[in-house]
Amino acid sequence: MKFLLFLVITLSLLVSSQPSKAQVADTLYLKSTFWGNKFYKGDTIYGINGVLEELAANEQPYNLMLKAKKDNTFAQIFGAAGGLLIGWSVATDISGGEHNWYLIGIGAGFVAISIPISINFKKKANQALRDHNALMANSARWHYKPTYHFGLSGNGLQLRVKF
Repeated sequence: MKFLLFLVITLSLLVSSQPSKAQVADTLYLKSTFWGNKFYKGDTIYGINGVLEELAANEQPYNLMLKAKKDNTFAQIFGAAGGLLIGWSVATDISGGEHNWYLIGIGAGFVAISIPISINFKKKANQALRDHNALMANSARWHYKPTYHFGLSGNGLQLRVKF
């Protein structure tokens, strides 16, 4: 009898210590940092091309992300050109030459143009990711697998099934 009780308690502890979670698809999200924008799915970092591969199954989010990618490219081009012009003028000033206010003005204009384009990229990318995550949540709702939990309760042994 003691052996049977020991066996039941041991098995119930082993089974109940296993995580019992329904399978939930990780969502894609965009995180903006000082060094740029990063796409995440769980703990995995994706580039924009990796995100496009994930979105390929859904036409509307995929097309919106393509537009966002174009905006990001333009924002990076204008921002880099503006930074180069400003940096060139500052470097000339540091090296002892005269700084060119004309170049600084053009560079500042390029940087100013890149800011709203970058904001537009973030809006489109976040909207595409929201649409994709909503579609995935709706389709995943019908594909849940039940989880089983066998353990002890106040009245004895229990078998719990979650759908």
